[in-house]
Amino acid sequence: MPTQSPVPNRQSPLAYDFANILFAGACNARCPFCIGRQVDSRLNVPNLDAYPPANLDEFVEMIRHFAIRQIVFTGTTTDPQLYRHEARLLDYLRRELHPESQFSLHTNGRLALRRMAVFNSYDRVCVSFPSFDEATYRRVMGVPGVPDLAAIVRRATVPVKVSCVVTDDNRGEMAGFLRRCREIGVKRLVLRKLYGEGRGWDELLDWAQMGLIRQGDYRGNPVYTVGGLEVTLWDFDATQSHSLNLFADGTISSAYRLAEA
Repeated sequence: MPTQSPVPNRQSPLAYDFANILFAGACNARCPFCIGRQVDSRLNVPNLDAYPPANLDEFVEMIRHFAIRQIVFTGTTTDPQLYRHEARLLDYLRRELHPESQFSLHTNGRLALRRMAVFNSYDRVCVSFPSFDEATYRRVMGVPGVPDLAAIVRRATVPVKVSCVVTDDNRGEMAGFLRRCREIGVKRLVLRKLYGEGRGWDELLDWAQMGLIRQGDYRGNPVYTVGGLEVTLWDFDATQSHSLNLFADGTISSAYRLAEA
């Protein structure tokens, strides 16, 4: 049965930044660092064919109760664009939740160009994309075939942010990666550490090559700019965020770090 651990009670003082709807099942990537491998396997019941997702009604009530306005379609062991009822669920939630609610898609982008109508029905999209180089992409994502990020950005009618996990395979490419992102029209980029990464950003990045200029902070993470591109350095251990999460088995959790649910 679905559980709620650790579940916030209705008098919880937490202000949630967003609510995650998490999908599980077969994936079109094989990332060696997949967060789903760190999540309790009991939470990862395959739900790509399930409508509605388990415990959705309770989750919707909690979103209403805590006045959460940011709702994210994402996954633990799969990509949300593999969910068979993606458009149907999005339409349902737009009807059920506050008119000012905003819906985001967090995807690896491998299906984006084939599912562009649904892609553009969100309010914003974050594409996980580690490299423009075929060999590097394959090492980081575990599969061949680099998505055409330039075409995705060009055909998108909603804001597209790029999220790039920094690993030993791609960290030497970051200066060129930022330059290429600017060239194709990306305006916001997040460079994120692997969950549990012990090295600091000074050890992971070549600052002299990147030319970053400090602008401020967001949720405890530093924000920079370079040539009109906003770059946030995201560290899960430093992040000051709160999320409400609906796992594939119906469990509702308030643990921002999904592996702690």
